[in-house]
Amino acid sequence: MSNPIKPETDSHPAKDELAHFVAEIEDAISREDWAFAATLIEENTAAAWFGMQPPRTMEIVSLLASKIPSHGSLLHAGYRLLTAASAGQFDVHEYLSTVDTNNAEEMFLLSMLRMSDFRVHGRTIEALEQGETANDYHGKMHPTVDANDGWALQTSVQIGISAMLAGDFTRALSALTQAQMHAAVPKYAFLTRDALVKSALLHACFGNAATARSFLDRATRIPRTSSWAEAHIDTHRDFAEILTSIDDYDEAIERLDTISLHDIGEMWPFYIVAVQRVLVSAGYLDELDHRLEVFDSMPLPRVDGNGFAGSVIPVKRAMLAMEAGRGADAQELLVRADHNLPYTQIIEAAGHLYAGRTQQAIQLATQLRSQTRGFRVLDLRRKSVLAAAQNQAGETSQCVETLERVADIPRGLGDEEIRLFSPETRELAAKHVPSWPKDPGGASTFLTGLPKPGRGLTEREVELMAEVAKGHTRAEIAERLFVSLNTVKTQLKSAYRKLEVSSADDAVLAAQRRGLI
Repeated sequence: MSNPIKPETDSHPAKDELAHFVAEIEDAISREDWAFAATLIEENTAAAWFGMQPPRTMEIVSLLASKIPSHGSLLHAGYRLLTAASAGQFDVHEYLSTVDTNNAEEMFLLSMLRMSDFRVHGRTIEALEQGETANDYHGKMHPTVDANDGWALQTSVQIGISAMLAGDFTRALSALTQAQMHAAVPKYAFLTRDALVKSALLHACFGNAATARSFLDRATRIPRTSSWAEAHIDTHRDFAEILTSIDDYDEAIERLDTISLHDIGEMWPFYIVAVQRVLVSAGYLDELDHRLEVFDSMPLPRVDGNGFAGSVIPVKRAMLAMEAGRGADAQELLVRADHNLPYTQIIEAAGHLYAGRTQQAIQLATQLRSQTRGFRVLDLRRKSVLAAAQNQAGETSQCVETLERVADIPRGLGDEEIRLFSPETRELAAKHVPSWPKDPGGASTFLTGLPKPGRGLTEREVELMAEVAKGHTRAEIAERLFVSLNTVKTQLKSAYRKLEVSSADDAVLAAQRRGLI
């Protein structure tokens, strides 16, 4: 395995600049030069927040607000907002009624704080909305608050993080790219490095590993600072690097296990993706099932159904349940996920596939084509579902066409990418797609244990099984569905054959396992 990417040394001049700035503030405070200290903070607010520990920043802002009550609006707006936020009151009507909505600086800070607060409480969709609002207000702020104050850069990074947690990965990469385009300001170098590492993490999880490695390489060339945020960025870099250089799964698991959730912070959903990826590839499904249950019981900042953070655990658990033949459990878990996310919808399409609803799987996988473009791993999973569904539906020529397109993707398929395809489609590709790469062997890591082709129940057969599950006799079912008794017998016989059972009780159990009823 390649060596982990190492941080730059602490002797870089950029660290001296941020440390020097913090020292200037502390020196002004010690000399009781309140006006100079306030000016430093107002003109370099992001540097003050990330250069000192947040409790110290709040302490100094509180002190300055009491010493120079007539100073500029930005300091006092920040003080009022931080005070209200620490008391849990800044988002209540009584406080909001006191906010000067015509003051762009105050509204900007309010939006930034609300974005942070929403994320802390797992409300990632609302957090992203507040980030966009903050971006709008930043454009209206006083001309003296320019691109060198760090706020424009910080806003882009925070919107990127909010979009990552909300599951809008395209918006996340757009914001993080914008952050990388900002003019270089040495004391804010950590923000540029953060944007590069977060971009790498997105690609390591859902995009292209080669692109992720290029972002990580660029991040190593960014000067380090004395910011407390650097340690968190290092941690995110570490597990992004693990995902892009897996040679030994057991070693990768050990490396992931050395990372604590406290160090990971808000990026915990992507850590879960990393753990799932490694454990599935290693074949440790029971251990993965246990770990996901543990994660599900933890008080992580998430709200079921709200963005990626509110979906990653139930979606990963649902996929395990499907592969284990527990379709009903999978359906219950998917109810908890955000159904607007392509990430969730791909697994829902897989759910149709496991239940034998091949046409629904094909339709959903086809509809998602434009939404997964640009994210290689997501798109390969979508195409894996599409190919498997076409094969199960007997649409062999269409399946081969899908696999031909897969085989021709830029840079070719890697071993782990080939294993995303079901055993049946891998076998079909080897026979009918000349450009398909040599199969690396090993178990498929996605779509294992699918029903045999032709074993999908029709909508009428699913309806009949629901009636059987309610305890109705064949005569009662015929009467309820306005069909003849012979029709019911014929359709039930077909359903039993597809479910590979011979009794009503076994048929109900099999249908429940598939998630049909």
